[in-house]
Amino acid sequence: MKLLPLFFFNIAVIFFSEQSFAAACCGGGFATPSLISGDDKAQLTTSYSVGEVTESVDARGVWKKWDEHQKVQTFRIDGAHLISDRWQAGFTLPVIQRSYSEQTHSGLGDTSAAVAYEYLPDWDYHPYRPKGIGFMQLTLPTGKSKAESENGGLDSRGNGFWALGVGTLLTKIISHYDLYSSFEVHRSFGKKFSNSQVSGTLNPGWGGNFTLGGGYSFLKVWRAGTAITWSYEDPLKIQGNLNSKGFAERYATATLNLSYLIDTQWAGTLSYTDQTVFGNPVNTSLAKTVLLQIQRRWER
Repeated sequence: MKLLPLFFFNIAVIFFSEQSFAAACCGGGFATPSLISGDDKAQLTTSYSVGEVTESVDARGVWKKWDEHQKVQTFRIDGAHLISDRWQAGFTLPVIQRSYSEQTHSGLGDTSAAVAYEYLPDWDYHPYRPKGIGFMQLTLPTGKSKAESENGGLDSRGNGFWALGVGTLLTKIISHYDLYSSFEVHRSFGKKFSNSQVSGTLNPGWGGNFTLGGGYSFLKVWRAGTAITWSYEDPLKIQGNLNSKGFAERYATATLNLSYLIDTQWAGTLSYTDQTVFGNPVNTSLAKTVLLQIQRRWER
């Protein structure tokens, strides 16, 4: 009975890495890496999501609804494999397409690689102590940032910076219920850039995410879950022929998901996220997204 909720929790972790840390304005943010949180030696997950940017909030917190919605489609592959009993490595590879009016842009988003260590194992299934996994993630600027865009961010596919982050994931299974929380902080590094209007140096800063969530497993093959994630990014400063101090960005993402265990090796998840429900967002655009995900896992 322990393996079933752990397996569904594994799905939830990957799902939140897909959606919770991707603000619509920038095409994607820093993400919790794909983690093996159960008793497997490897896992591979593919997902496809369709979202619409429905609202935006300026630096003063004033909301604006969009009459014509920008559509964002993402195909993503996540993988993780054990290095030893408590060490693991993983990767994330997203492809993003944005469409608005008659324009469409697509390409590779920010990719990432991670290592993680299970610093608080749960070998004895302690009734109160959670399992703890710490991780370090390197994000590669394979996507284009909004500041580099020539058309208001429609061709942006990520933050577009080298970034290094650390964080932790805590999980606990109690009967058919699973509870978890994750926290990560990252530092993005500046770079030189130019487009038809601006040239100079982009200087990002610190950012972070905090997630609380849980789920319930029922009828042996189903799991229903929910979570909320709060995200923050320092102002993006521009130094060049046009100087700007920028504004901080923050938003919250609410999530509902339903998972089905196809067999002991395969599972599917259907999820819905909404960035317009909670929090006091600032300097961001907000999206509603539906995601379909298939996961393959290999036992130890």
